[in-house]
Amino acid sequence: MNPVIVFCLLLMERMALVMLVVYLLSKRRAFKKVFRSTGTIYDNVGIVIIFSVLAIYGTLRGIPVSGAIANIRDLGPMMAGILGGPIIGGLTGVIAAIHRYSQGGFTAIPCPIATIFAGVLAGLLSKKFKPGAAYYSRAIFLGVVVELVHMSLILAIARPLSEAIHLVEQIAIPMVAANTLGVLIFLYILKEQNHWETNSS
Repeated sequence: MNPVIVFCLLLMERMALVMLVVYLLSKRRAFKKVFRSTGTIYDNVGIVIIFSVLAIYGTLRGIPVSGAIANIRDLGPMMAGILGGPIIGGLTGVIAAIHRYSQGGFTAIPCPIATIFAGVLAGLLSKKFKPGAAYYSRAIFLGVVVELVHMSLILAIARPLSEAIHLVEQIAIPMVAANTLGVLIFLYILKEQNHWETNSS
């Protein structure tokens, strides 16, 4: 079977487990409080910790590929950013990035940068995610942009360049697909749990 298809299936399996955990946690009051900007400092810290753990899981359960890791790490900071804004998304990204950097490898610089970017961008766009005509298309935009920036950083920073190109050829499609689908599912969960019931415009 084509390695790209294999990586897609394996990352989807990891993503499905993460989303099951998120679905179960989404029923907690803290989720709605943070989403509505009424959470306490403890609620906010709790969200950062939860999504940092999920991001780290995304790294640890990643698939070794050509000296790097195909993963769903960026999904954690993106979900945290959508839920709590750029600070919560950024902090989640920083924690996940530090862990990723500790793992080493020739992508140890670009991948952590991409993870922080994922959380901050999702947080900056968080107010754009309201039920409506462009609801899911914006989620697709976020997931695709984050992973394309991730791949671009690998190509720009990781060396040797030939290995970076070979890596991106193998992981770009699986990581775009798995992380973007994860964002879509997360927004569906928020909608089904009525997180917008007092926010809608």
